[in-house]
Amino acid sequence: MAKRFTDTVKWDKASFQELSPKMKLVWIFLCDKCDHAGVWDVNLSLISFQIGFKVSLEEIIETFGSKVQVRGNSKLYIRDFIEFQYGTLNPN
Repeated sequence: MAKRFTDTVKWDKASFQELSPKMKLVWIFLCDKCDHAGVWDVNLSLISFQIGFKVSLEEIIETFGSKVQVRGNSKLYIRDFIEFQYGTLNPN
């Protein structure tokens, strides 16, 4: 079980407040279920089941824009995940 930092200030940010309840759940799910590098193996049936709303990859990309990046056919990368979770990485 991975333990993660969570941004408690997200609830105060206009960009998060403007999201629908569905997309708020999507963002929280993505941040919780991605791997240690911020990569989520796209599983739309799982996310839809877990949050209780049908979700499409197109909807995720349209909603979160530059915060996420599609990698290949089946991976989604959360761009600022590593920096938020670990800070600046030491190449050594």
